[in-house]
Formats: sequence, structure tokens, C-alpha cells
Amino acid sequence: MTTARRTGSRARIRDRGQIDALVLAALADGAKRQDEIAATLRAQVGDALDLPYSRIVPTLHRLQRNRLVSRPSSDPRRYRLTDVGTRSLSARRRAADTFAASVHRLADGDGSGSR
Repeated sequence: MTTARRTGSRARIRDRGQIDALVLAALADGAKRQDEIAATLRAQVGDALDLPYSRIVPTLHRLQRNRLVSRPSSDPRRYRLTDVGTRSLSARRRAADTFAASVHRLADGDGSGSR
């Protein structure tokens, strides 16, 4: 028996920066283990994004090397945003909001360009 794959509009996420932003956003409300991050992403994003969950662990390691997340010595299985990570997430959110608003303006014909 095969399971039919849901056919719908799913955004394919393969860009490292986009995956970084999603993982940082999943940590915005507090420290989490890797499996909790995956669960948060599934719960909040669901099937809207085609996100390779196998990318979470290497993403966390990279974010830690870049000092955007840390693991407290008292609970090294949990990751939390650092101050730098919090500022990075805020900047990424502003950039994403600006980009999305620009796409909507252009697609809705509200831009100043001609058609």
C-alpha cells in the first residue's frame, strides 16, 4: 500500500539562510532539544514548507559555531538563542517582511512599474 503524497503548494526550502531563520525562529520562545525544534517546526509550519528535517542538526551546529545559539552546560542537549542570535532573528524577520510585502505589491499591481 502506498500513501499518496499531498499535492499542494509547498515552498521548497533548501537555502541555508532560510533554514537558519526557521531554526532560530523555533527557538524564539525558549530553549529546546533537537526533537522539540523539529516538533515546533512541524506544528507551526506543517506541510506549507518542504523543509528537510534532516538539516536541523547540522544547522544547529553551524549556528552554534557562529554564536547564534548556545547550549548551557547544565543541559547540553538544549539549544537557546544568544543575544547575537536574537538580533539576527529580528533582522531576518524584518528582511523577510520587507521582501514579502514587495512581492505582494508587485503581484497585486500596486508597484510603480508598468505591466
